[in-house]
Amino acid sequence: MRFRDDTRGVTVQVGAVLLFATIIIALAVYQATVVPAQNADVEYKHSQQVQDDLVQLRNSVLGTASAGDARPVSVTLGTTYPSRVFSINPPSPAGRLATETYADGTIRVSNVAATNAETRDYLNGTWTATTKYISYTPGYNEFQTAPTTRYTATLLADYYADEGSSVLQTDQVLVRGDTITLVSVAGSLDTAQAGAVAVSPAAVSAPHKRVQVEPKDAAQPVTVSVPTTVSAATLRSQTGLGGRSGVSVVDAGPNRVNITLETGGPYTLQTARVGVGETPPSPGPRYLTLVGNDSDQVTVAARDAFNNPVAGASVVSRSGRVTKAVQTTGEDGRATFALRDDGRPVTGGGERVSFELVNASGTTAERFVNVTVDQETIVSGDGGGDLVRVGGSTVFDMNDDGVTGGFNFTVRNEFSDAVTITDVSVLPEDGSIDLLSDDVGSEGRRASELYVEAEDGNQTFVDVQTTGSEYAYLGPRGMTLSTERSREEQGREESGVGLDPVPLTTAVGGSVDVSPGEEATVEIGEFYRPVSGPIISDPVDITDEDVRVLVSYRRGSTSGSREFAVTGDYKPSGENFPEVTITDVSRGFGQVNVEGTANANGDSDLSTISGEIVYASGLVRGETKSAAGESVAEQFTIPGFGPRVVAVRMTVTDADGNTARDVYFP
Repeated sequence: MRFRDDTRGVTVQVGAVLLFATIIIALAVYQATVVPAQNADVEYKHSQQVQDDLVQLRNSVLGTASAGDARPVSVTLGTTYPSRVFSINPPSPAGRLATETYADGTIRVSNVAATNAETRDYLNGTWTATTKYISYTPGYNEFQTAPTTRYTATLLADYYADEGSSVLQTDQVLVRGDTITLVSVAGSLDTAQAGAVAVSPAAVSAPHKRVQVEPKDAAQPVTVSVPTTVSAATLRSQTGLGGRSGVSVVDAGPNRVNITLETGGPYTLQTARVGVGETPPSPGPRYLTLVGNDSDQVTVAARDAFNNPVAGASVVSRSGRVTKAVQTTGEDGRATFALRDDGRPVTGGGERVSFELVNASGTTAERFVNVTVDQETIVSGDGGGDLVRVGGSTVFDMNDDGVTGGFNFTVRNEFSDAVTITDVSVLPEDGSIDLLSDDVGSEGRRASELYVEAEDGNQTFVDVQTTGSEYAYLGPRGMTLSTERSREEQGREESGVGLDPVPLTTAVGGSVDVSPGEEATVEIGEFYRPVSGPIISDPVDITDEDVRVLVSYRRGSTSGSREFAVTGDYKPSGENFPEVTITDVSRGFGQVNVEGTANANGDSDLSTISGEIVYASGLVRGETKSAAGESVAEQFTIPGFGPRVVAVRMTVTDADGNTARDVYFP
């Protein structure tokens, strides 16, 4: 038998190798051709789905602008591929939805004027607002020709970057018939993922208010200019603007289109702002318009820049014809003023009564509404009114001793006639705070125990005449400072053993009147509490301390008073006062050791820090060191015999000259 020439097993081995190779090649071909094709089909179908989602988002934005309520929608930004056993999928494609800004994002309507005379004071010439657009960018792996979809200028459009063209998915609502609709998109949104995301457009200023307008110059057309990534040619060919008589659409530079209306009007202008993502605050009031002038009352409305009503706005009338000088607008943005007979006859064609809109800072924004009243539209009677406190309370350091020992607050006259502030009484809730002194040798603002200044600049003061070692004594019932007459007050004078009673007199600067609707600032300072030893009084940081204040006034032949609880709750605007705290005090042989920390409260501008000891004789000994930056921890070793030291102090100063001090009494 010959084995050398036997080849019967080769065929099986070769066949197995060829079969395995065929399978590998088939899988490779499947992975390279079939899988991408199937994934491309999945991505294409998702592209169609997300188009529907984005149409709903566009409708939600416009619906929120129209109805004023949020209409949340879900947008599926990405998709997933089907599971595969013998092949591999790439990562799931994610999409990005974001608000984008234009180089020039201003919406503008030119040559328009409101037909209502009072609204025309605000809307007369050009109306503008800023806006953004919403962009969806797909992140497909295979469907490379998918467009970027954008909501811009009230329509949804697919943008193809390679061709530089857009295909509209919806029509526009910028101009329909004689109605102009302008919706500003605000907020910040930027999210990218493979799944669905919920988007809830918010009504920043909505629903839009319909305002009738007409061309300001009848010989010129009204022009609506909007930023958009859609060209004028596309708007003409793919929307209802194309071929409309009296309407022309032209490009006005990169990403801007002008729509010119030559029909002459009148037109209905409706505007709104809708927030997407992180939403900005609502715009404040911008103007007043007259709503009604009935038999015995006048109703005005506060509106924002989008012509929508603003609740909580302050409206003031200086006229003696109104029963209450200040009114706050309700949810509908309206405020109603009752009219009264003030004893003066109405002559001629009637009497003009004006109303002013007051902004958040308390200053008059605009005076737009003037109405005419006659004798039949006013009623007899005094009506309402009040003296009210407005805003917060600022603390201040009057005598530069490093302690904010004074505070101020503001009152507003809501009566229909002027009031004269006659007295101010003060009583801290903390009974240990019973001394008051300006510790300044002059008189007036930040130099007297009481200072009052009206909004029109009229001012007065009450100065308790002290020598520097004397303090006005508040007592258990507080102290009354009269702006109209000098009087004798009970005081306390520092002596070597304590505070001795002394009589003190006051100097006054005269009365001050506060006109209807105007405000007056009241300043009081500074407060101290008695201690013991040669350091007779300790300055009090009045921040967060509760003080009862009684403001008395005279109004015509009647008098009244209002009590307020005032808490000094913030430092002067633009000033960050430093702080210092003594953390440890110890005595060694012939010396005092004091440790403490200081910080600049965000300014990083500390300048110096000092440690001092005060002897029983009043002698002060200490050391001053440089202190740069935001915070420092410092210690001082000061020569001095322990039993003779009655107070330990640390003082810090910043680059602006603001100081703070902490005192320790052994």
